Amino acid sequence: MMKRALAVILAAGFAVGVYATDARVAVMGRQSTPYFYRDEVSVFTNPADMSLYPNLIYGSFGWMDPNNSSGGNGMLKNMQPNDPFFGGMISYGFSDEESGPMLSIGAYVNRRDYMLDKLITAGGTGLRELPIGSIGTPGATNGSKPNLLDPYGKFDVMVGYDVGNGFAMGLGFYTAYQSVQVSDVVKDQTAIYKATAGINYNIEQGLDLEASVNGGLTNARWTYEAVSDASLAAELENDKTRPRAEQLQTIVSDGDYFLRGDLRFFTAVPAINGSFVPQVSLTYMTLNKADIVDVAGGVGINMNIDRGFFWAGIQGIYTQENSSSNAGTSGDPQKIGARLSFGIERNIVWDWFLIRVGGQKEFQYQTKTTTNGDKSEWLENPSSTGEDNDLVGLGFGINIDNRLRIDFVASEDLPYTLTNLISGSQYHLFNRVSATYRF
Repeated sequence: MMKRALAVILAAGFAVGVYATDARVAVMGRQSTPYFYRDEVSVFTNPADMSLYPNLIYGSFGWMDPNNSSGGNGMLKNMQPNDPFFGGMISYGFSDEESGPMLSIGAYVNRRDYMLDKLITAGGTGLRELPIGSIGTPGATNGSKPNLLDPYGKFDVMVGYDVGNGFAMGLGFYTAYQSVQVSDVVKDQTAIYKATAGINYNIEQGLDLEASVNGGLTNARWTYEAVSDASLAAELENDKTRPRAEQLQTIVSDGDYFLRGDLRFFTAVPAINGSFVPQVSLTYMTLNKADIVDVAGGVGINMNIDRGFFWAGIQGIYTQENSSSNAGTSGDPQKIGARLSFGIERNIVWDWFLIRVGGQKEFQYQTKTTTNGDKSEWLENPSSTGEDNDLVGLGFGINIDNRLRIDFVASEDLPYTLTNLISGSQYHLFNRVSATYRF
């Protein structure tokens, strides 16, 4: 089965790090989506890629929050990681031939989808636990805790079928749900229902097309914790007092929808022992009384190097938000800019150990409407927050017999605090740890 997967990869004419993880992708470009190379996490964007990663178990311990390390009185405390998940994919070939048809089935639990992050962000932070007297007070806040509840039941299921002639297709479904009801009144809710379809087509020797589309529905609302259940129910049942009810409960999404399409080509370039990759991604969504359009497109390369792998790419990015037609108050921000990113990894000293470095730089020019008139400013991604989307990242990998792979994202102060390994714990050494096992 592994020989068959490698044969498909070589026929497509591109370099790829087979059987890696979200920890690898987080370093190799500081992004959650590998736009210009393939990785195991590509199956969440395009389930047709399952044929390239048959018979795989994948797990992640989650990620550490770099902004939550203080235990008070100047002491550091040990924290538990966020959003761990696990799952796997199993494949069955219907022919002894390496290019024969193959069926793949996969499932993952507790994975945090990109749309869930957008939904939680749209819900805002710091208001849920305000005292009753502070509700509605401009500028009032109480910490950085998300207003929306984190959903339970985060679950992926996917199926892929490789026809055997260079064409593969796949379907995926994702759901995340939480709802708190009191006397048939929905007090808090966070829900996502998402479907994905994709194809992977080897057009000719050295030219591979990959296309996918995903879309779904969201529902989200939150209520101030100081509001009693009886008070909320009474307010919502009386239509005449609906303005008062809206002060007690915020509806972020009420059956809103989203749609995203991704398209890319892998064109073999023998001169660099790799490939040239043009890419475009388009997202349209309705959320928090706004219509949002997000476009990203660019070109990149990836190549095999001596005992390693390298990729680089540049993208144009554009985001437009329109809330005025839906009685929203976002100010209708519009952003346009560019993103430059790269990643490189190489085995050092031993064949089972590698080190990787990656980075991205994102510039955007934003214009929006405020109460004092139009406002414009330049924005960029953070430079050194320790989060996955900042400027640079450092990581390590362990590869045992090309079956067990463990990937680490190093804390950005690790090169400056190596003495902590022997002098005592100073918070954590790694931000993210993930692993895959091929069977």
